[in-house]
Amino acid sequence: MNAADPHEPSGAYVLHALPEEERRAFEEHLAGCEQCQEEVAELRATTALLGQVTAEQPPGALRDRVLSRVAATPQESRPRAGEPGPHTEETPRAGTKARRRGPARTLRLALAASVAVGLVCLGLAGWQWREASDAKDHAHQVEARAEEHVRQVEADANRAETQQQNVTKVLTAPDVRLQTQTLSDGATASVTFSRSEDSATLAVSGLPALPEGRTYAAWFMEDGTPVPAGLLTNNPERRVTLLKGTLDNASAVALSVEPAGGSPQPTTTPLGAVPLYA
Repeated sequence: MNAADPHEPSGAYVLHALPEEERRAFEEHLAGCEQCQEEVAELRATTALLGQVTAEQPPGALRDRVLSRVAATPQESRPRAGEPGPHTEETPRAGTKARRRGPARTLRLALAASVAVGLVCLGLAGWQWREASDAKDHAHQVEARAEEHVRQVEADANRAETQQQNVTKVLTAPDVRLQTQTLSDGATASVTFSRSEDSATLAVSGLPALPEGRTYAAWFMEDGTPVPAGLLTNNPERRVTLLKGTLDNASAVALSVEPAGGSPQPTTTPLGAVPLYA
C-alpha cells in the first residue's frame, strides 16, 4: 500500500485489484478510517449499479494487465518534511477532514457516467422495442381486419352465386309457372314458381320507398296461415328475390310492410297476395 497516501488504494480495493499483501494492509487501515469506509461504500454501490446495467464476465488476464500498468506508471515521490507537495495549496485546518479529490473520486465519477450511459442506452432500446412491438401489433390488426373483410366478401359472393343458381333452376324448370297480381297500393307483384324445384321467386314493380326502420316482407300462405318467406332488399324493383323456404302446400305469396328485420307474423294488413295455380 502506498505509504504516502494510505487512502489511495480504495478504488483498487473495491475492484479486487490489490495484491494480497496490500489488500490486508488496506483492510487494517480501513477498519479505523471513516473516510475510507465511506469511500469504499460509495464505490461499491456504484460498481453494483454498473454491474446491473452491463453484467459481463471480465477476461481472466484483466487483473494482471491492470497491475502491470500500475507498476509501469511513475509515482509521485513523497515530499520531505516541511516542503509542500506539487499539488498542495493549503494545509487543512485542525479538526476538519480533508476531502480527497484524487483517482478514487475520478473513478467514482467515471463509473457513475458509465451507469448513466448504460441506463440511457437501455431506455432507448426499450423505447425502440415498444415502438416495434406496437407497429407489429397494428400490422397484425390491419391484416386480421383485411382477412375478415376478404372472408366476408367471399361469403357474400358465394351466397349471391348460390342464389343466382337457384333462381336459374326455377326459371328454367320444365314446370315453371308465372303469376302476376296488382297490389292494393297499385304496385305489381310477379311470382315465378316450380313445384318440381319446390321453390319460387318474387319480382315487384311500383312499390313506394319505405321510411327508415320498415321493410317489405313476403309470406307463403298455407291453409290461410302466413309462413315467413323472406325480406325484400332495399331496392326490390332492381332484382328478383328468391323466396326462402319450400312451397309445400302454399297456395299464394303475400306481401306486407314490417319492422326492419322482419317479424314472425304480419303486423300490418297485407298489400295483396299472388295466387299459385298448379
